[in-house]
Amino acid sequence: MRKISLGLFLDYFVYLLALVIERILMVIPENWAYGFGRLLGRVVWISLKDRREAVIENLTIAFGGEKSSDWIQRTAFKSFEHLGLLVVEFFLIRHWDQAEMSRRIDYEGSEDLNLALLPGVEGICLLTSHFGCFEVSAASVKFCGFKTNLIATRLKNPFLSKFVFSRAGSDSGVTTFPHKGSVKELIGRLKAGEMLAMLGDQRGDAERGIFVDYFGTPAPANEIFAKFALDGEARVLPICTYRTAPGRYKTTYGPEIIITPTDDTTADLIKVSSQFHQLFEQWLRIAPEQGFWFQRKWRRKRRRR
Repeated sequence: MRKISLGLFLDYFVYLLALVIERILMVIPENWAYGFGRLLGRVVWISLKDRREAVIENLTIAFGGEKSSDWIQRTAFKSFEHLGLLVVEFFLIRHWDQAEMSRRIDYEGSEDLNLALLPGVEGICLLTSHFGCFEVSAASVKFCGFKTNLIATRLKNPFLSKFVFSRAGSDSGVTTFPHKGSVKELIGRLKAGEMLAMLGDQRGDAERGIFVDYFGTPAPANEIFAKFALDGEARVLPICTYRTAPGRYKTTYGPEIIITPTDDTTADLIKVSSQFHQLFEQWLRIAPEQGFWFQRKWRRKRRRR
């Protein structure tokens, strides 16, 4: 008989727990579910001191010259509540059909989306960031009538990973690629006219990467997203979704980011990455509490020897 390792057993237990949580959230009143999400965020605020310090540090760098320390503390606390709401929304949106999506989401910029999808040879980089309700954007992709490619890191838990990456359903048209070893193929797909969804605000390598101005402070940017747009000869269409009320959202498409490449590769990567981050900053200023401030964007935490 094949032995089941303790690690695999624990992974399966966590997966079953996720299924139980999903079932509970589906049967309780929706306002209770969102209340649970806010409570979950508050528990994380109390429990994870390191993440709490990271959020306050990031908000201080971004808004310290404009806002008071009390505002920063309140916004940091609300960002944890937002995190809890994201967890609840992850489970709920798996069961929303197209009619439910249409009822909950107010769309803006459909003209930009329609223009981007006109027949042509260019691929499309669908650009978003860790702001607002990016899971809602991901879940609504299958109702927009196009297929897309997505870069994602698989979870170590194989059962939970399959559960997470099937959130849009088998008919979603989303093809998932790992972070490593996929650059060449994805650039080829863009050149062939396909679409690539990008979370472009991920932190870059401070030692070997490029820096952009972000809230008035240099920040390391991951240049791979600019490389996709440049080398893939693709059009860049931003998409931003944020919460306007519990269970209600606003999704904005465009306007298209115009890219004008030159013969200087490094300068092009910096310029395009800067264009992306200027947009990300605009989004965060709409609702700072809906930003994903949990990873240190500007500088790493100093580690003790």
